[in-house]
Amino acid sequence: MKKIIFLSAMLLTSFYAKAQSGKLVEDKLFKVNALAPGISYELGVADKTTLNLEAFLGLALNGGSDRSTNFGLYPGLEADVRQYVNFNRRLNKGKNISGNSGNYVAFLNQLQLGKPIIGNLEYASDYFYNGALVYGIQRTYKKGFYWGLAFGPGIFVDDFYTDAGILIDLRLGWVVSGRKK
Repeated sequence: MKKIIFLSAMLLTSFYAKAQSGKLVEDKLFKVNALAPGISYELGVADKTTLNLEAFLGLALNGGSDRSTNFGLYPGLEADVRQYVNFNRRLNKGKNISGNSGNYVAFLNQLQLGKPIIGNLEYASDYFYNGALVYGIQRTYKKGFYWGLAFGPGIFVDDFYTDAGILIDLRLGWVVSGRKK
């Protein structure tokens, strides 16, 4: 009986706290990425949590002084659930959280195909998957320019190998719509 009362109190407390707090993340941010050409959509799903979906093109070059240079543009998809961890501190210091400017932790998933949509450089593997637990930093400025950096331990998988390492993900671009001024 004590467990039921305790769980009920916890549930009511969390519901009350959720009702009292406003959603701090911005909803429906549409971004264009310049560094890894692509588009992304960040959807607010909770008070400080977003779902970020991205489609991008990866570039690979292979060549040297004794062989011809080959290149390829490879389609890729990324999805991550972000939990922003410093919005309250930024607000208390009078800093901007517009465009979801803040630091976050996330589980980042990337999938890239091994056959190019443009170019002649084909990988032996049909796909590349990266999954990582990352700490990220995202900043958005008044004109919509944004940058993001995420890094952390991850796994790297293709048709032949599974390795562990550090994933580093860098983004530069513009928030096209959805940002509060």
